[in-house]
Amino acid sequence: MKILYAVQGTGNGHVARARHLIPLIAAQPGVELEVWISGTESQVDLPIEATQTFKGISLKYNRHGGLSYLKTLWQNRWGQFAADVFKVPIKQFDLVVCDFEPVSAWAAKLRGARLLEVSHQAGVRHPKAPRPKHRNALGEFILRNFAPSNQAIGFHAQSFAEGMYPPLIRKEIRDLPQNARHQILVYLPAYGTDDLLAFFADCPVPVRAFATNIDHARQEGSLRIEAVDSERFLQAFAESDSVLCSAGFELPTEALFHKKRLAVIPIKGQYEQLCNAAALVQVGAWQATSLHKLNLARWLHSPLPQVVPWPDFSEAVVEQIMKVARGEEL
Repeated sequence: MKILYAVQGTGNGHVARARHLIPLIAAQPGVELEVWISGTESQVDLPIEATQTFKGISLKYNRHGGLSYLKTLWQNRWGQFAADVFKVPIKQFDLVVCDFEPVSAWAAKLRGARLLEVSHQAGVRHPKAPRPKHRNALGEFILRNFAPSNQAIGFHAQSFAEGMYPPLIRKEIRDLPQNARHQILVYLPAYGTDDLLAFFADCPVPVRAFATNIDHARQEGSLRIEAVDSERFLQAFAESDSVLCSAGFELPTEALFHKKRLAVIPIKGQYEQLCNAAALVQVGAWQATSLHKLNLARWLHSPLPQVVPWPDFSEAVVEQIMKVARGEEL
């Protein structure tokens, strides 16, 4: 049985989930697994080498906390994306497992391959999923059509419907020994180093910040900024009792799993992150509309969340994937 796992590589969360699921799928009897990835912005490595790498479609940021529509429009190679959709060998697979990867999703839709979406986005767009106070029609359209699918396994901060799973906490985080002290781990990829330096200039506790636009580490007062590195990031995660990050899914839920104080800042213009924030607040996170709107002192003195650790549903998810691969319905 030939299975394709296609992953969106424009952020670390999708690849982190792939690191967990790929070895489990590959270990199934009679499975030949191939991996494709779109985008090269992730700083997390896949467990096996991808056989196809695409430019895909990437969201571009303005370095001040927001999405840049102009950069997104001009810096993506739309003609190349369309060509990839029509030339990739999608029909050779018995099943395409897609984690919000657009080339494989559109190729499967337009060329009749069997596809199963396994993603957090499938959970976000569920009609019962939490939404921000004001829904955004364009944002809802993008969630449905960026990587379209007819059947899906979704993940969210709470399991609020049949077939919806709570966060899939990867093994390297689930089993990571914690030695937390009063320290903040910061990962805000839509902000530049100048904004971080200005905001944390007088922070009373140590701050470990990771950035995607820095060549060498900088130390200013209690703030240390360095490039994203998986090993150092995990070390900082284990040593920190507080996490400040954008309103993605993997890092916030990993922080809550280990009962760390959590504040999220949705990337401006990214509707999915507003949806995520609405769900994360329900399970103990703080939300701020921008970095400079976060009341740092009050947040640091707030109690740590009391979230029951989510169980490991990995085997159940893989069982569902194999069920679809055999031609059965979810």
